Amino acid sequence: MLIRNITTGHNIGVVCKVTCKGKTKERTSNIKVFSFPQDPVLPKIKSLIANQTQKLSCTVHNVYPLERVQIEWLRGDKTLYVDQPEGSFDNVQSYSSVFSYTPSVSDLGKNISCKATLKITEIGLEKTRNSNAEYGPGTITISSNNPSVKLGEHLEITCQADGNPQPTILWWKEETEPAQIKSQNEKLIINNASRSQAGWYRCDSSNAVGSQQRRVKVIVLGPPNIPKIQLSQRGDPKEGENITILCSSDDGSAGLTLYKQSAASGALNKQAVLLNIPSVQITDGGIYICEAKNDFGTERSTINITVE
Repeated sequence: MLIRNITTGHNIGVVCKVTCKGKTKERTSNIKVFSFPQDPVLPKIKSLIANQTQKLSCTVHNVYPLERVQIEWLRGDKTLYVDQPEGSFDNVQSYSSVFSYTPSVSDLGKNISCKATLKITEIGLEKTRNSNAEYGPGTITISSNNPSVKLGEHLEITCQADGNPQPTILWWKEETEPAQIKSQNEKLIINNASRSQAGWYRCDSSNAVGSQQRRVKVIVLGPPNIPKIQLSQRGDPKEGENITILCSSDDGSAGLTLYKQSAASGALNKQAVLLNIPSVQITDGGIYICEAKNDFGTERSTINITVE
């Protein structure tokens, strides 16, 4: 007996009869029809971000009998959710399982998969198909949120990102024209730290589905930069003129003091300090000092003012 174009209607019992010399013998066989032609389909996910709930969908196409299908959601080898269609389904059809998923940082690097299993218990058949979800980089973790390094010392910062396929990592140094690639893997390494290596760095994570970024500021610790001191006019001032002395620094970590060598004045903890002398006198002449100070040392600049 040859059956072409099998349908669910052939899910019946078939009787084979043999007659010989007036005697008939028969045997009944049950035909079990099933359909499970392809792996479940998972749409690409833009990103999975820790503690943000997303609805994920897994679809099995052209399956029969649907009531014998079990859909299992997994993260790595851990079962997250099991879906079992209910009811009586007489035709080949498709079914979508929807799962609300909230990832956590501890899930980093573990694939999400959908496993569909068709069970035909009467003939002891169990058929399973799997699909891994593809998703863009979501949660990015940085080994240090406020990295700092002393002048001349060594610093390593690690950037990790979740995603499938595994994202590629690039470290960029911002505040340069153009921005410079500093590392093409997870680790940003700074050897013999200098002031020029301080600033904002960006970790770029990307794969075929999407991309994410995270920035981190590297602080290089050491004595302050040499401050600047300047007079508001060129040349020596004349008695009675109005003059201003400016003490400034491009180092925001330093406190500034502006004072005459013989007597202190000015202000602390400002990036710029002004000393205004409305009617300068000969006695105002002398050496003025601009001092920058932080926890790692002190730097000074001086100017010698002669009043004519």
